[in-house]
Amino acid sequence: MGRKILKYLSILLALIILVLLGLYIIPPKQETIEYDYAEIERNPLVNSKIGWYEAKYGKNYQITWGAKQGLQLNLFDFDRDNIKSLRLKKIKENEYDTNNDPNTVEVRFKFNAENTSWNIDVNTSKTKLQAIKRDSLFYDQEEIEFYNGAQRLAGLLLTPYKNTKSVALVLIHGSGISDRDNFWYMHQAHYLASNGFIVLLPDKRGCGKSNGEWHTASFDDFASDISSALNYLLTNKQSEFNRMGVIGLSQGGWISHIVNQNNKDLDFVIDVVASTTSPNEQVKFEVMNEIKNSGVPEFIANPLSLVFAKRAQGKRRIWWDKNGEFDPIPLISKTTTPVLKIFADQDENVPVQRSLERLNELLKNNPDLPVDVKIFKGSSHALFDSETNWIRRDYLDYLIFWISKI
Repeated sequence: MGRKILKYLSILLALIILVLLGLYIIPPKQETIEYDYAEIERNPLVNSKIGWYEAKYGKNYQITWGAKQGLQLNLFDFDRDNIKSLRLKKIKENEYDTNNDPNTVEVRFKFNAENTSWNIDVNTSKTKLQAIKRDSLFYDQEEIEFYNGAQRLAGLLLTPYKNTKSVALVLIHGSGISDRDNFWYMHQAHYLASNGFIVLLPDKRGCGKSNGEWHTASFDDFASDISSALNYLLTNKQSEFNRMGVIGLSQGGWISHIVNQNNKDLDFVIDVVASTTSPNEQVKFEVMNEIKNSGVPEFIANPLSLVFAKRAQGKRRIWWDKNGEFDPIPLISKTTTPVLKIFADQDENVPVQRSLERLNELLKNNPDLPVDVKIFKGSSHALFDSETNWIRRDYLDYLIFWISKI
């Protein structure tokens, strides 16, 4: 018995020492972020290649601008095994490679003068196809730039040829480096645009072709960027829609409520897998799950999560000092704009139970708040379907349903 007590005391002492080391004695090294901004493509010949290409068996491939230099080839599907997303790096005028080998031409464009259209020939180790460009498929694409003061921002604007919804959407990115090349975002933008919505998918500040720094920015800074995107739509596309909303994805679901507070023209807000706790509380939950998944017992994972979360925050001290204590509940409590909160019940990044407790308490005290909650069972943070290992269709269909009914 005495040995067991001594063993547990030794473990406790080791944890205390580890906590002290992690929090105070050995400070984490500050992360260095290097920014490399790309420019908007202005070559008319390159831009003429943008569009949809029809191949055999009814497959339609998208050619679009990459967030970096070059083009992007995408094939959308709800089965992960079928999707494709290839970065095309220019070698010569109509020749590209996909594997960073300038000596290997894997993609060729050829202009067919007879039918005044582009043909594409793709020949990589995993993808072989020939396709012809078709006009008026799905939606038109524009690479746009807009400004938040002196800050130049960029993005991809998708305008459906059949504008059946008369609704414009702006997507708000999650944490870290994130731009239009992230296929998780691009797939959602594509599906919504294919179903009649105008969709603006910006490059987050400091990412892709948007200038600025994301790792020193506050949520107010990000929200101001999104307000500039909304203003761009109001200035350039207002005749094409009569309602406008934002979709905050993950971290974007904190920023969305600042956008809502600052924009009278907003008709709805959708938060997807976003916590209603502060970022400080959320990151401790996320780190604790990472530790538990490595095989550490929960009674040890809990105190360790405090250490590792604190060290993770210390690597980006400026960002966490600005945003760590942000609480979305006071802003949600004042909303007159309809809000949809979407959660995944197996999310290990977001404390869903705690988030729901806070929401339920808010709605109990404010029963007339226009806030709806939807929980998707059997999915984690990315809202994947367990069978297809990709974004579940019923989630995206629910977005369309909810927007149509408000």
